[in-house]
Amino acid sequence: MLFSVYLENIGYPAGRVISQVEPVRLEMPWRTKHNVIKCGIFLMRHMEMYKGVTGKAWERGFSNECTDAGEITYKQRKEIDDLRHKYIAKMLLSDANTYISFVEADVAKYKNLSADGKKRLEAAAFDAIKERLDN
Repeated sequence: MLFSVYLENIGYPAGRVISQVEPVRLEMPWRTKHNVIKCGIFLMRHMEMYKGVTGKAWERGFSNECTDAGEITYKQRKEIDDLRHKYIAKMLLSDANTYISFVEADVAKYKNLSADGKKRLEAAAFDAIKERLDN
């Protein structure tokens, strides 16, 4: 609804038409019930893969979330992690990133660290992320 209001406010002719469209929730076999943390990765992948409602099978790009026993599959976890790396690399290294010089400097520093230094830095990053999630 707010999107159509925005479109009308900027003078987009189809804004009023969009406000009358009934949203349809697409049924996807890879829809998750247990994985609520990585929804941004799912959203970006869906935007990347969606080809419109053409009647053709939508390329899903994900394995099903759980086994019959309800455990999250290793395969889907790996797919999500691979996509996270792909998307973050594209965002950080994009010409649109006004902080790209800082990213490149940090990468250069990281490359020069010893193996122990890299492990300590990764452990500290993991701890910081865990603390933010706990808060």
